[in-house]
Amino acid sequence: MKPATLFRLFIVLLVLSVVKYLWLAGHAHPVADDFCYAAKARGVGLWSWSRSEWLYWNGRYASNLLVARGPLSWSTDFLPGYRAVPVLLLALTFVSMWFFLRRVTRHVFSTGKELLAALVFFLLYLNLMPDLGEGFYWYTGAITYQLGSILLLIHLGLLFGRPPRGLAGFAMLLLNLLLAVVITGMDEIHMLLMVLFHAGHAIWTFRHGTQRAAGAWMFLAVLAGAALMYLAPGNAVRGAMFADTRQFWRSLGMSALQSGRFSGMWLLSPALLAAAVLYIPLHKPILTAVPNLVRWLRMPAVVALMLPFLLVVATTFPAYWSTGLLGQHRTINVACILFIPAALLNLAIWLERGWLGRLAQFRPTSSQLSFTYLLFISALNLTGNGFAVHADLWSGRAAEYDRVLQEREAQVQAAALDPDAQVHFVRLAKPPRSLPSYEVLGPLRDWMMHCEARYFGAAEDQVEMVQAE
Repeated sequence: MKPATLFRLFIVLLVLSVVKYLWLAGHAHPVADDFCYAAKARGVGLWSWSRSEWLYWNGRYASNLLVARGPLSWSTDFLPGYRAVPVLLLALTFVSMWFFLRRVTRHVFSTGKELLAALVFFLLYLNLMPDLGEGFYWYTGAITYQLGSILLLIHLGLLFGRPPRGLAGFAMLLLNLLLAVVITGMDEIHMLLMVLFHAGHAIWTFRHGTQRAAGAWMFLAVLAGAALMYLAPGNAVRGAMFADTRQFWRSLGMSALQSGRFSGMWLLSPALLAAAVLYIPLHKPILTAVPNLVRWLRMPAVVALMLPFLLVVATTFPAYWSTGLLGQHRTINVACILFIPAALLNLAIWLERGWLGRLAQFRPTSSQLSFTYLLFISALNLTGNGFAVHADLWSGRAAEYDRVLQEREAQVQAAALDPDAQVHFVRLAKPPRSLPSYEVLGPLRDWMMHCEARYFGAAEDQVEMVQAE
């Protein structure tokens, strides 16, 4: 097969690898907190809602607004809107990755090449992210963490790219200031990342004497947002529900252990290893085309090696600090989206020094390139989340999940009209791996069923869960 034909086939297979994630959105359903927030926020103004959350639950001043006005508040027929959200977030994630890469490379490559690089980045992230279900297909988690990561990539792209001059540059600065405040208020993970990053960025601008005022204002804006988050009285109310909270050394130690765990999983994943092999012959041409990237490769090796691990520590520490446990992996999704470019940055650095430098001269033959393409496509679809989605769709687990949850929703709606009716949720025998389900280890917890009952207007004692027959 000619190289050009092989390359086109590779692109087609990459695009087809995205289809299953879009298809899976057609089986998504609101669960747990989706119903809780929709029931609690019904009929409440946004200001009153935000104040109540800040006082009695958490300080997430940005994401709380979106949680209060989610798809369940748009219409009584909420499923079309609910299922449109993961499709929109998938699209925005891809666009934010493309924008980030375009700005970092100063648009020296054609738009087609930029989109291809973004597609590889996007599929790697979908394959590796620890919790795909809560990352995209559960509104409350997705709008809090994934949207925060989308905005973060756009924010970094605006910051790292060449700024325009004059009025356009001032407008971009104001936009980025607004983005910085919004991202900080999405969740505790992005808050900590923004504080750490902008502290470093402010120091860098002062040392190099460039854009000092912009760096200072950005850091002050982030600090103000972080203070609003951290000082929220609701944090203490929420923290009182957990043990072992606010223990610095324990939180740091557990975060370090989780960093080793997830970093090891990602570094040894077939998809990331295959992507590294694909990158090696492109390394020199990329540096030739984008000379400003060379300065990143001058980073001290120790700093570069520590960066991916520290990113995971920064995204697990807030969970251990505020709740004493990791609890869920949707927070680690934030680390994953940053870990991938950090890992490839390390590869690029080591291709410029040491014994790996000889690999940078490697140019694969047509047959070697074909094998690498096949390896990468196979890894994306037969390992990690790619395999889990295929298994859920083709085994019927996703369809059964859809059927059971639609049946539950209809039963609770009917019970709201009949005070004497009793609804018995039958526990899912084989919950899907790629959609949010809380019945893997045991029955659905009472508060989750009660929230669903309240949302539809039924009494809490009308709903209970039974084991599968």
